[in-house]
Amino acid sequence: MLERYPLFGIYEKALKPQTFDKMFGEAKSCGYDSFELSLDSTDARLARLDWGKEETARLRAAAANNGMMILTTCLSGHKRYPLGSGDPKLVQRGLDVMQKAIRLSGELGIRIIQVSGFDVYDQEPRTTETKKRYVENIEKCVRMAERACVTLAIEPVEGNLLAVRDTMQVVEQIGSCWLQIYPDVANINSLGIDPVMELPYGKGHIVAVHMRDSIIGNYEATLPFGTGCLDFPAVFRTLDEMEFCGPLVVEMWNTEREDYLAYITQAREFMTRCIDEVRERNV
Repeated sequence: MLERYPLFGIYEKALKPQTFDKMFGEAKSCGYDSFELSLDSTDARLARLDWGKEETARLRAAAANNGMMILTTCLSGHKRYPLGSGDPKLVQRGLDVMQKAIRLSGELGIRIIQVSGFDVYDQEPRTTETKKRYVENIEKCVRMAERACVTLAIEPVEGNLLAVRDTMQVVEQIGSCWLQIYPDVANINSLGIDPVMELPYGKGHIVAVHMRDSIIGNYEATLPFGTGCLDFPAVFRTLDEMEFCGPLVVEMWNTEREDYLAYITQAREFMTRCIDEVRERNV
C-alpha cells in the first residue's frame, strides 16, 4: 500500500451472474481494476477447468475490452474434493482439480490461486491424519505450480488452518516461493481472532487480502461494509506498516441482490475513505 490506494479487486460472486463482458464492465464502472474468477464446487464452475483455447481467448478479450485484469482466482472446489481426505479417489480428484486450475490460470494469465485451508470439509471427521495428508498433498500441488510459474496462496479458514500463524507453519515447512498466504480478514475476525495481531505473522508472504465486514461467529459474506465489527482502519494501518502492496479483493455474495452495484460501490468507497483517514492521521 505504498501508492495512495491499493489495487481494488472484486470477487465474481459480488456481481449478478451474466456474461463476463457485462460483469467486467460493471466492475470497472464501480471502481475496480481486477476480477477474481470463482472456481467453486458447483458443476458449472468446475466445468471451467476444462475450458479450451476458444473459451479462454474469449475471456481474455472481454477483460482487455473493459480494461480489467484477472490476477486471482478463488479455488474453493476442494471443499468437494478435499486434499486431506482418507478416500484416495477424493484426493486424486482434488489433485486433478488443482492441476487443471493451474493450467487454466496459465492460459488466462492469472498469477494467484487462492487455496482453501480446509483439510476436509463435511465429508468426514477432521483428524491428525487428515491434517498431515493435507500438507503432503499441498506440497504435491506446489510442485505442479512451480512448473507453471503460478502462485498458490492458502486462505486460513474456520477449520484446520485457522489463522495466519498456523498457515505460515505450512508455508515454512514446504519452503517454496510458489506457496504463500491469501488471508480473509473477515474470516479471521469472525473466529474471534484479531486480524491486526495476525497479519504481521505473514509479512513478506501475503500476496492478496480478501476484504469484507464480519460479525463474530458469523461467516456470511453479505454484510455492507461498516455494519459489522471489523476494525477496517486498524487493518489498513497494519497493512501500511507491513508495506503491503498487493490487491485488496472484495469478497461479497450479492448474486441474489437486485442492487448489487450499490453494494460493491459502497464497499470500494468505504475502503477508500478508511485509507484516507489512516494516511491523514499518520502524516
